[in-house]
Amino acid sequence: MRVLEKGRPLRRPFSFRRFSFCPRRVMTLIHTRRFLLRPIEEIDAPVFARLCNDEQIARNTSRIPHPYTLEDAEGFTAAISQAFALGKEFAFAVCDNGELIACCGVTRITIELYELGYWVSAPARGCGVATEAARAVSHFAFAERSAEKLLAGHFTDNPASGRVLEKTGFRKTGETRKQFSLGRGGEAESARMAMMREDFAPPPDVTFA
Repeated sequence: MRVLEKGRPLRRPFSFRRFSFCPRRVMTLIHTRRFLLRPIEEIDAPVFARLCNDEQIARNTSRIPHPYTLEDAEGFTAAISQAFALGKEFAFAVCDNGELIACCGVTRITIELYELGYWVSAPARGCGVATEAARAVSHFAFAERSAEKLLAGHFTDNPASGRVLEKTGFRKTGETRKQFSLGRGGEAESARMAMMREDFAPPPDVTFA
C-alpha cells in the first residue's frame, strides 16, 4: 500500500528510463518546375522494390543489388529515414503528380562537403528528370546544409550520367578510381567530378518548404 501525503500518493522518483529520446525528423520538401521531392518514407518500400529491380539502375549505382527484393527495399527505406533524421544523408523521392519516379540525394562527408547520387526509373528516363532533380538537390545542399563543395561520380561506361552532372554544374576533376558496385558484383572505373558553391547557378524555380 502506497504512503499518502495530504490525500495524494507520493510522486514516483524521476527516472530517465521513463523517457526515450529520438532524433527529430526534418521534413523538407523541395518543389521544382515539374516535381515534388520529399524525404523517403518506410511506406515507400514496395515502390522501391518494383522500380529498383532494374539491372540498369543496379549497374550504375554502388549500393543497389540485382535482383532487388522487398526485403532490400524495406532495409533501405528504414535506414535512409533514420539517416535523414540524423543529418547524415538526405535522400529524396522524386514524385510526379504523387507518383515516385526517381531518387536523388546527398551524403554528408564533412560539415562542408557532400556527395550527390541519383537514379531514375525506366519509364521516366529521357525526360530531363535526373538533371532537374540533381539541380534541386544541389541547391538544397548549398542553401539549406551550408555545403561549400559537392562531389559526384559516374561509371565510365555510363557517360550519360556524366552529362547530367555537367548540366548540373559539376566539372571533371581528372581523377578516376575503382568503385565497388553491388549490381555489378565487383569494381568498375568511376570518373570523379566536383562543384564548388560559387560555381553553382541556383535554379530560379526551386523552392523549399
